[in-house]
Amino acid sequence: MDILLPSVLDLPAASDLRDTLLDALSRDTAGDLVLKAGAVERISTASVQVVLAAAAGFKAAARRLVIEEASAAVTDTFNHLGLADDLDSIS
Repeated sequence: MDILLPSVLDLPAASDLRDTLLDALSRDTAGDLVLKAGAVERISTASVQVVLAAAAGFKAAARRLVIEEASAAVTDTFNHLGLADDLDSIS
């Protein structure tokens, strides 16, 4: 399953993202989830936390959450937060 991320993943968007990822985890029990992140222009710390928590949830379910086409904003934010290795592990 692929999800195209919006251009802005700010604090209010983190809640919607969480709901979307939880729904994907519960709905499709066999497939991996690909987050298309090429259009993201801004991502908040809360949204980064949601993505990393979801990745752990998918891993616990023997599935994968993968970020594809991470934009410069995504890469810069993960780097700024000291989470470059975490991004690398799901890219």
